[in-house]
Amino acid sequence: MKEVYYVYNNEAIASCVFLSILQEIKEIDIARISLMLPFLLDDRTVNFLNRLGLESDLNLEQIIKEQPRLFVSFNQRYLSLLPVMINSLIILEKSNQIKIKKLIKVHSEFKIENTDNLGARFSNINRAIPQLLAIIKSYDTSKLYKTLNIQL
Repeated sequence: MKEVYYVYNNEAIASCVFLSILQEIKEIDIARISLMLPFLLDDRTVNFLNRLGLESDLNLEQIIKEQPRLFVSFNQRYLSLLPVMINSLIILEKSNQIKIKKLIKVHSEFKIENTDNLGARFSNINRAIPQLLAIIKSYDTSKLYKTLNIQL
């Protein structure tokens, strides 16, 4: 795998993404959080989600059908980002930000504010998180894996 991919998509930004997600939903299972980075660390997908807006009533199947280019490499991104995801979750647990049991939960109250200080890329990602969560909330995790054609 290209070294540049790991510099661009690293544990620091992944940890911020996870904290931002948990700020929105408070708890999530490990299989489901594993799907977040392939969506949110892909600039094309983030830009699409930000253009879509929260008012959109498109479901995941419709988005895949209308924007297949965003999902052609989804499984590859998923597999490539697994080490980053695992490392980020370990960092967050060791720093007492999250608790990992059957579900991943926020360990302490926190709030990510003023995302502009964390860079333009994270600001874009942070704006896309509510849209992504709205799109996938009606799917159970196993259905998401099937819909996204995840091959382990």
